[in-house]
Amino acid sequence: MKKVTVTIILLFAALLFFNQCSNENNPVGEDNPVIDPISNQWTDTANVNHTFTFLTYDSTVSRGIFFGEESHPDSFTTAQIHGFFDGTYVEFDAIWAFDRRIKYKGNFVNSNRIDLQSSLGKIVITR
Repeated sequence: MKKVTVTIILLFAALLFFNQCSNENNPVGEDNPVIDPISNQWTDTANVNHTFTFLTYDSTVSRGIFFGEESHPDSFTTAQIHGFFDGTYVEFDAIWAFDRRIKYKGNFVNSNRIDLQSSLGKIVITR
């Protein structure tokens, strides 16, 4: 009888443990956005006339692709943006006239700020 009781207790503990590890209780396993939707207009904190516009097809997921435009006051044209986000990580290319391409990589600091690094240096953009 003692062995049966110990076995039942161990089975109950194992079931309780595996129930806690299921996708229902694990926020990493769900497809909830980690950040607010990326779709928005973002402004360079060092130059308010330098803006980025990001649009995504589905802003309710934690990873996906986006597109948009970069507008810089030193240019007469806008750049086309193509990129992706995964959780708080963001990476995109801005394609300017004459095949000039700038790659930006960075992270959301919070839902209103992204810190980016590019070949032109560090840039901080906010909503």
